[in-house]
Amino acid sequence: MYNFKNFALPGACLRSSISALSAFLLPVAPAIAQDQDDPAIEQPAPTPQEILAAAPADHWLPIPVRDLMILTLPDDAEGNKRQAVIQLVPAELSGAHVRNVRKFAAQRWWDGTKIYRVSKDFVTQFGGNPDNKQVPENLETVPESDYFNAALGAKRATDEAALDAAVAYSNEYQGTEIRPLMKTIYENYGAKVGFGAGWPIGTKDGKAFPITCRGSLSPAHYDPPDAGTGAEISIITGEAARSLDMTFGMVGRVIDGLEHVTNLPLGTAAGGFYADKSQYIPITSVRLASELPLAEQPRYEYLASYSPSLLQYIEAHGGYGNICTVPVPIRKVAE
Repeated sequence: MYNFKNFALPGACLRSSISALSAFLLPVAPAIAQDQDDPAIEQPAPTPQEILAAAPADHWLPIPVRDLMILTLPDDAEGNKRQAVIQLVPAELSGAHVRNVRKFAAQRWWDGTKIYRVSKDFVTQFGGNPDNKQVPENLETVPESDYFNAALGAKRATDEAALDAAVAYSNEYQGTEIRPLMKTIYENYGAKVGFGAGWPIGTKDGKAFPITCRGSLSPAHYDPPDAGTGAEISIITGEAARSLDMTFGMVGRVIDGLEHVTNLPLGTAAGGFYADKSQYIPITSVRLASELPLAEQPRYEYLASYSPSLLQYIEAHGGYGNICTVPVPIRKVAE
């Protein structure tokens, strides 16, 4: 088993992280602690929903609107809207693939392109192929090294050090029994894993990378060293796509409306491609949320990676699986 103390920061940084936590350590999930007045009474295990409700309010962090995209498909047969909300990896924690994706969205390049592949429990793929649409001229060339992300790795180290401190405090002074992540899950993909800035992140051979969990967006590419431009995107719909870790990029994830890109007719040709162009599903639009009118801009929050409530939430689901089994909690903010 891996221990997150492997990711500990140098002394000064760790002290800074612990100091920053002091303002909110006391109220960690009070509803979950045992009844101290009568310890003989066994308390019912809290549900995942109860754990999220008990999480301190300041452990819910806003997702900046500038990091959101809205993918819209034509209404379904009953006239219901079909939209998927996508969170991009923040600019300060991402590379050329994400910058290209932002350019595609800003230029409305995906409008009118097609979903042309729906492979069961693997991917839903859309973008330039089969339209052979001319890509914008100002795109960056993406090297294969862009599959790795040192900035996310550093953020994970900071958040995990803060989490260790918060868990130790809560267990000692609040009567909780919160287990470390690697005592709760059983990661079997050969990477050291953890959370940073709300993203699941792995490390292998000293290199950090964002993990391709269900809902992740992965740019398609051709033969190495071609890493793709980001024009063609696969939305991960099943755990088998963990095989894409470190061999494809990862630019973001669907945080709302994933069902609209998974509950589609399956492709019948090899690899889940649609056998006939008449089966292609047109994309109405892909928009950066920041370009929408203010009243239409969605607001979301995620549970901080340094929150002990995150580990309690994973534990409440049974704790048997890998880091992708239980997604990081994300909630829509009421308008």
